[in-house]
Amino acid sequence: TQKFEVDRLKSQFVSTVSHELRTPLTSIRGSLGLLNSGLLGPVSEKGRRMLEIAVSNTDRLVRLINDILDLERLSSGEITLEKQAIDVTELMQEAVDVIKPLADAAGVSILTSPFLGSIVADHDRMMQTLTNLLSNAVKFSPSGSTVSLSADSAGSTLRFRIADRGRGIPPGKLESIFERFQQVDASDSRDKGGTGLGLPICRSIVQQHGGRIWAESVFGQGSTFYFTMPFEASAAHPSEHAGAVLVCDDDPAVRKLLEGMLRGHGYDVLTTESGEGAVELARRHLPQVILLDPLMPGASGWQTMAAMKEQKETSEIPILVVSVQPPAAAPGDHNAQIAGWIPKPLDEEHLFAALERVTGHSRSAPRILIVEDDLDLAHVLRSLFEEAGVIVDHAANGLEAMEIAGRVRPDLLVLDVVLPRMNGFHVIKWLRKDEDLCNIPVVVYSGTDIAPADRPRLRLGPTEFFTKSRISPEEFEHTVLEMVKMMTKSRAGEEIEANAAS
Repeated sequence: TQKFEVDRLKSQFVSTVSHELRTPLTSIRGSLGLLNSGLLGPVSEKGRRMLEIAVSNTDRLVRLINDILDLERLSSGEITLEKQAIDVTELMQEAVDVIKPLADAAGVSILTSPFLGSIVADHDRMMQTLTNLLSNAVKFSPSGSTVSLSADSAGSTLRFRIADRGRGIPPGKLESIFERFQQVDASDSRDKGGTGLGLPICRSIVQQHGGRIWAESVFGQGSTFYFTMPFEASAAHPSEHAGAVLVCDDDPAVRKLLEGMLRGHGYDVLTTESGEGAVELARRHLPQVILLDPLMPGASGWQTMAAMKEQKETSEIPILVVSVQPPAAAPGDHNAQIAGWIPKPLDEEHLFAALERVTGHSRSAPRILIVEDDLDLAHVLRSLFEEAGVIVDHAANGLEAMEIAGRVRPDLLVLDVVLPRMNGFHVIKWLRKDEDLCNIPVVVYSGTDIAPADRPRLRLGPTEFFTKSRISPEEFEHTVLEMVKMMTKSRAGEEIEANAAS
């Protein structure tokens, strides 16, 4: 129709003009940079200030043109999505790492919550969406506030959530902000440096992935942006995180308390605020046990339990009810399906006694985290240590190592130094900030010799250094197991002393 033809011509015109502008803008930006650097001669203080203004506005114009081209290419279908399996926690952490310098400069902290699972999507476009939304949240947040990034699932949908405590968005603009060149305030483009195209680009990316994006806000109190992504069929199979404890409670304070208790005792943890989310997480991850609050809005705990018992994959998973109500409050037909009842307020001793009864989980067996990007070597090491009765976790990169270490609290770390995403030095630096992990034994197992000057940067507790080409697997296994034995004896002695004191 005529409207479609006009839209086509408009898009073609914008795209052509934008492309033609790039070349002269590149020359202008380069020339201004040379002048500002002083390489072509001295510049007065006033002149330097004028050059800084020119450089800043040229950069702003370049960003605008790049955004226009991105949006036009997305809208016209010229960009082909290169979909791949993406770990959600790694994706969120990568986006936070990109935005962290901006957040630090603004005095804003970013809080993330890990999500055990993966999506099939275009990595670069997902990064573009998350960093755009996080950048907006930081820009409009007051200094000293917190921006939160999290993900949860319901059915076959994964939902990302980015929340800030900024000025908020008027109700009449919650939809229009996703249109081109639309902003909450006309001065935002000047004051905040935006182009007015970031949210339209995010919407186009999300829609091309089969999801949707929207915003909720209380004006003057902050805004929350959501976008959804479908789970591909391949991502719906039980994952390698089987064996976790699934916590389902609509109270975020209770979820946080339980998560902290469980991780402190070596359990893997999955959390959700809804019964629908619990059913989906249970099917995908097959947790070892489920902690369930029966009093929840939407699908109640009893309805959630019934749905799990109807599914073949989840029907045998033991369910512990965590409730302010007494056991007598359970409907008669559910009594036989309940593996135990944990009263609120939560008592740690009662909680772990019930968990050990239904799972047999105990930290009497030591736990090793192997951080190694060579999957074949990691498999060999895992087999060696599991044969010796050791619980083994594996991380293939530095970011994954930090996430798993914070979740499972290993007793010993086997660490390669050269890793993708984040190297071993950064992993150790991060672990030093955790009071529970800052003194764990470390075995550095690297493909290169570690210089004496660099060794202090890799030490936590007792630390050994080995080069892969200079020690046999048998010698390496023997040395690590000796460290494990010494660690186990030390821990047993501490428990005996604690019991005697009590």
